[in-house]
Amino acid sequence: MENYICKIATREELVKRWDDLIANHPDDDSWKGYKEGTLKYFDEGTAIFYLGFLNGVAIAETCAHIDPNFQGFEYVEGIASENRAYLNAFRCDKEYEGKGYFSQLYYYMENDLKKRGYTSVSLGVEPCEIRNIQIYFHLGFTHYITTAIDHYLPKHEGEELIDVYVNYYYKDL
Repeated sequence: MENYICKIATREELVKRWDDLIANHPDDDSWKGYKEGTLKYFDEGTAIFYLGFLNGVAIAETCAHIDPNFQGFEYVEGIASENRAYLNAFRCDKEYEGKGYFSQLYYYMENDLKKRGYTSVSLGVEPCEIRNIQIYFHLGFTHYITTAIDHYLPKHEGEELIDVYVNYYYKDL
């Protein structure tokens, strides 16, 4: 893990990361919408964004929503509170998956949230994402909260939101 650094992202680092992600997915407009949301939450201070840099290039990311009144939580009770952050946007560039980079970023984020006074964290996962469910259980997300419908951005502008069932879990820190 030489030359790998985990840190809280600046706005400029997020813009660069998202511009790279958008460039890597030219046929999927949803990435542009997720960039807009990321920058909105960053500017509002409702989320903390974490990046993992290898040789100065962001290769992994995650996000902790820290505002229990965050728009979007109203349809899933129990996933965020004053002491519980909601985690999402777990992402690692394909060529670095399975090499421990994301795990290091995840534990960096978890330790940061503990220092900030959070006592638990939650996340959501689609029931069909078996590999992710196994990873999250391994990380300790074994307390089931609920199943709800989430709304994903469509791949192409003008299309309807995509409704997806998501199982929500939490773990104590």
